[in-house]
Amino acid sequence: MLRGKDIVCISSLDWDAMWTSKHQIMHRLAQANRVLYMEEPVTMLAPFKVPRRWRRWAAATPTVRRIDAGLWTLTPPPVLPFGNMRPNVNAVNQAVLARYVEWAMDRLYFDEEYIFWTYLPAAAALLDRLCGRAKVRRPSLAVYHCADEYSEFPGFISPTVVKGYDDELTRRADLVITTADNLRLSREALNPNVRTVYNAADVEVFNRALDPDLAIPADLAAIPAPRLGVVGLHDFRLDLDALEALGRSDPSWQIVLIGPLKTGQIDEGRLRKQPNIHLLGQKARQDLPAYIKGLAVALVPYTASELTRNIFPLKLFEYLAAGVPVVVGGLPELERFAGIIGVAGGPEDYPRLVREALAGDSPEKRAERVALAAENTWDHRVEEISAHVEEAFARRGRAVER
Repeated sequence: MLRGKDIVCISSLDWDAMWTSKHQIMHRLAQANRVLYMEEPVTMLAPFKVPRRWRRWAAATPTVRRIDAGLWTLTPPPVLPFGNMRPNVNAVNQAVLARYVEWAMDRLYFDEEYIFWTYLPAAAALLDRLCGRAKVRRPSLAVYHCADEYSEFPGFISPTVVKGYDDELTRRADLVITTADNLRLSREALNPNVRTVYNAADVEVFNRALDPDLAIPADLAAIPAPRLGVVGLHDFRLDLDALEALGRSDPSWQIVLIGPLKTGQIDEGRLRKQPNIHLLGQKARQDLPAYIKGLAVALVPYTASELTRNIFPLKLFEYLAAGVPVVVGGLPELERFAGIIGVAGGPEDYPRLVREALAGDSPEKRAERVALAAENTWDHRVEEISAHVEEAFARRGRAVER
């Protein structure tokens, strides 16, 4: 694993948000390195859309918080809106964020050279600022960790502008890590140093679902079996047609959504109209194995789009680590696992695939799923990522401390 480096991570999520690949990777890198994790830069308009963002308005200055021995968060105050629509606004925002990052690095006595690691394409302008103003401290390596096709997201963005940011950052980065092959293929023409590293799972955590003594949570146990479940943050990508098809196909099937609905992106009323669809809300991360244990089939039902064409979801190996059958849709990146999981071509395929999953489940099948998950842990992924970073340093003629 990479060791002895200082890393500035520009994230698209707060540290206390539902954990994703960003949290998993930085948490592990912080065991042997120092990580400054800048939380999501939110705009001045964000609280009007997401009320919990009002807490950011209370911060007129940035704050640094120590999470554990090697990891600190930097929480910036709100920035100007429409940066993903207007490059001149983004340039102002990134100039302000650069000062916050420099201030935090001064407080933490970061090394003269550090790794700049961003999940946000708009941060190309931030990299410019950090490189251009640096007199003592400057990035020694730029890593762009591309987890989505950001230009396809809804909201206050211009796809052309965001694509421009993405292209610029891809060209500039010393290493581009993508979470899906389609993301890599669309960027290789801009940079020869693009590597795919798939998402993984906290396998030991989700293996807890295999414990015969683990109790199914009361709110889930109150719902009759068989239960078909979707775990995660539910947003515009969720295929409501697929859920309705399942609900109508067999009234005895109970479809359970575990996790929050993203404000303004899900028609909650449409879901509640179906008597066998249940919304259980957000659960603590440590409780998820118990909820997954109570499912007969786990679902990843996404609508097919340019965005989902480029997604490799975290849920896959979490579900498999729990041993449960899995049915997915709208995700071409997962078609390679057909045979171990059911792959739907559209909403009409889900009922048939669920029937097959229910009829074909067995201890042997469960062992096969668990074995596949064991090959795809976050520890393995961070070792793989570290090797790519070491190669990037070698290309730049720098030795990596081991």
